[in-house]
Amino acid sequence: MNFKIFGKQVKVGETFSRYVETTLKQTISKYFENPISSIVSVSKKNKLFYIIVIVHINKKMEFTAQSNGQTAKLAFNETVEKLSKQLRRYKRKIKSHKNNENLEKFNSLEAQFQIINEPLLVTPNQDNSTDDELIIFAELNTEIEELSVNDALNKMKFGNISALMFRNKKHSGLNMIYKRDDGLIGWVDPRGQRNTAKI
Repeated sequence: MNFKIFGKQVKVGETFSRYVETTLKQTISKYFENPISSIVSVSKKNKLFYIIVIVHINKKMEFTAQSNGQTAKLAFNETVEKLSKQLRRYKRKIKSHKNNENLEKFNSLEAQFQIINEPLLVTPNQDNSTDDELIIFAELNTEIEELSVNDALNKMKFGNISALMFRNKKHSGLNMIYKRDDGLIGWVDPRGQRNTAKI
């Protein structure tokens, strides 16, 4: 696994870096073998350390977890717990749905713009404002997959990502789903489900 750790206005020591890398490898290996990469960001604000972890288990699936604590180690350990829960839920989902074609389809959604009335889980004590300056991760080789809306929704939820662009399996057009501020999920389908859509 390709491992990277960096500090934002914080110096990351070798001992902590080795601890983070070893713990991440052990945690991820419980659920998935040969993950591609992991990125860890360490920052500090108002006497609290903030940790963000991004893990790619393959080219198509990404997991993100974050937390804060009085020390960098406490913040990281809590982040790993959150990451472990995500990985465990996703692994369970894979086992119970080996054939994605058997997943329930959203055939009743016909408008070009829909809101899926499914409240999202809000992580307690999660503070995204680690600094006035945003942390940006560039993913230059991101692949836009062809998915059903249900598969895309599951990928976004289990990957803990805020938005996902994909090609709709029904017509191969570009779609996007995203987390709204009101806790619902927005779905943008510029083409809609046309008569020529694949079934």
